[in-house]
Amino acid sequence: MWAICLGLWGQTLNLPNLEKELAAIGHIILYHQDTQLKDSLNRIFLQKWKDIFSYPEHFSYPFDSVVTVSDLCPPDSAFRILTWQIIDFSKEEHSYYGILVRRWRISEKSPWQVKVYELKAIPEPLEEEDIERRTLSPEEWVSALYYHPRHLSHGVLRYEATARIPRGSKIRKEKMHYYVLLGWNGYNRRRNYKVVETIFIDSRQPEKVFFGAPVLYVGVVPKMRILLPYPETTPLTLNYGWYVKKPGSRKHYPAIIVDHLSRSIRKSRMSEDPRPFYGADGSYDAIEYWKGKSIEGRKGILVYRRGVTPYDPEMERYTPSALRKPNRQSAPKETSHGKAQR
Repeated sequence: MWAICLGLWGQTLNLPNLEKELAAIGHIILYHQDTQLKDSLNRIFLQKWKDIFSYPEHFSYPFDSVVTVSDLCPPDSAFRILTWQIIDFSKEEHSYYGILVRRWRISEKSPWQVKVYELKAIPEPLEEEDIERRTLSPEEWVSALYYHPRHLSHGVLRYEATARIPRGSKIRKEKMHYYVLLGWNGYNRRRNYKVVETIFIDSRQPEKVFFGAPVLYVGVVPKMRILLPYPETTPLTLNYGWYVKKPGSRKHYPAIIVDHLSRSIRKSRMSEDPRPFYGADGSYDAIEYWKGKSIEGRKGILVYRRGVTPYDPEMERYTPSALRKPNRQSAPKETSHGKAQR
């Protein structure tokens, strides 16, 4: 079986055939029990993605059947990011891989150009000092399996901002676009984490991509990303949605909705990991885009709001009067003696 899979790589570049082969190898990489085999195939898998996307004309090919790979793109198609994982089932460890394909052109009449970046994961991101406030390159990736936010047509959120950017000896006020990704990492057998990652592109260096824009305001000092570690046994919600300012209100505001994390207290002295864990406590927070308001000269920022009430779109179809109407078919009939006839 492996000989057949590997032998097909030598054929002429044919995207439908390559898609079938990538789908088959992707399935092996995710589900096979032999980690050594998966690592070996993954090197081929990674290289073939890089080779395919080195051609600008391949940028928009869908690869829909490669279901083991997360494949996301923002509304302006400025880049395409693919991520996947390898699970060592015996050790219950997750490893993450990916590529980012940057696409740009100088003018509307000029040809498209592409540059493919391999995403190289930081081994222990939760142990890295000040990891949420560092701008990183694709070679220093806070690894995650990025997922498509619900209610959105595109898998990457795109926002416009105004910021002060150093240009030589001067600081200029410029407009920029940045992008937001939502991701999950299985990390280890005790902890997972979810991440709100930001990406930006310098207009004067269009081929370069940076992870970490200073636009996330949880406090006074902005963060480049937000890491949300939580116990393996406790789910955590992080997705796109809406919130209301007053419970019961139908006026809703778009935001990234996240479970509020609270510190769990461990009383046992026999705990394997003495560090505190954080888990969802039943309340919710929101990360909201502020287009007009500014902080420190920055406009178009993302602000963390605590204690919000999520909005459920099903409320639009909720009519209490309909619920109060008796169901005549199932309700018992009253007789003149007050007893029900069925």
